[in-house]
Amino acid sequence: MQTEEFTLVRDMLRSFATRHRVGSADEVTPRTRAAARQALDELGLAELRRSSPPAATVQECALLAEEHGRQPLTTSLLGTALLAPELSRLLGITAPTSLPTIALARDLRFPAQHPSPLVAWDCDAADGALHVAPDGTVRQVALGPPTRTADLLRSVRAVPDDGEGEIVGRLGAEAGQRWQSYALVVVTAELVGAVDAFVELSTDYARDRRQYGKRIGSFQAVQHLLADARVLVEACASATRYAAWCLDHEPVDRALTAARVAKAEVNTSAVEAVYTGMQVFGGIAQTWEHVAHLYLRRVLVGADLLATTADLLTTLAEPAPDKSSPADTGALTPTAAEPETIR
Repeated sequence: MQTEEFTLVRDMLRSFATRHRVGSADEVTPRTRAAARQALDELGLAELRRSSPPAATVQECALLAEEHGRQPLTTSLLGTALLAPELSRLLGITAPTSLPTIALARDLRFPAQHPSPLVAWDCDAADGALHVAPDGTVRQVALGPPTRTADLLRSVRAVPDDGEGEIVGRLGAEAGQRWQSYALVVVTAELVGAVDAFVELSTDYARDRRQYGKRIGSFQAVQHLLADARVLVEACASATRYAAWCLDHEPVDRALTAARVAKAEVNTSAVEAVYTGMQVFGGIAQTWEHVAHLYLRRVLVGADLLATTADLLTTLAEPAPDKSSPADTGALTPTAAEPETIR
């Protein structure tokens, strides 16, 4: 995509996000979801990674995901507009007849070697989900009833247990690594946008909030907290943007390593930074009416999404796999038992 074209697309997304952001949990209603979904569909972002070669680079898609994360939005940009089209493209399906999202394990991590219940993640307006098994087999599965998740902005639905779905293709070793790298980068980029925006909000609040006759931003302790949070945000952004660059320019095994490092960094640093923002806001951030907990929920859920820090560090510490093995897709195997409820 030319620079001018990407700037136009990004500005369109920013305008959309400003119009359709929610200001509190009470604004998350079927009506607001439907209006935002229709407006997002009109932007045509699902076409960015559907063709081969794609219309947009991974770096551009990551920046769009970051922009989407900056506002509390109910739309499924990641699931239906960025991740599912990329998976379809890797399978050679350039003209899908449905609008799928992706299916994950019940704990919202990459599906493990052992069979486990699935959920369709980020599935607003989706009519199916694509499930990538550890061996690279991709199935299209049906959607069941909505299920609860701590992220109030995200739609998650159960996948019925009475069928394995229709096999639509299989990812080879390199395609499987590319898919996993792309998914990690896009999800991580949205978390970067969310924590960046939240630290900005808390900084603005510190400039205005007065206590003991002075703005709390003039207190050195608050300044130190916010400065440390800003350093954490910049570390997250740097690691994530480098991982996106690697997917566009480096071999896929190196890109996968960079994506895992970025997700591990964001899993820890973003949570610490958002906790800092909550401290600066103080008691008002603990109320249902305030927007703070929407950011907090997104970051906390996102820190375990696809792969936890334990998953990533364990995999990164392992010796490099034998490239001669066609079955190796660089899959992550969850190291902890599945929880009974979805984060």
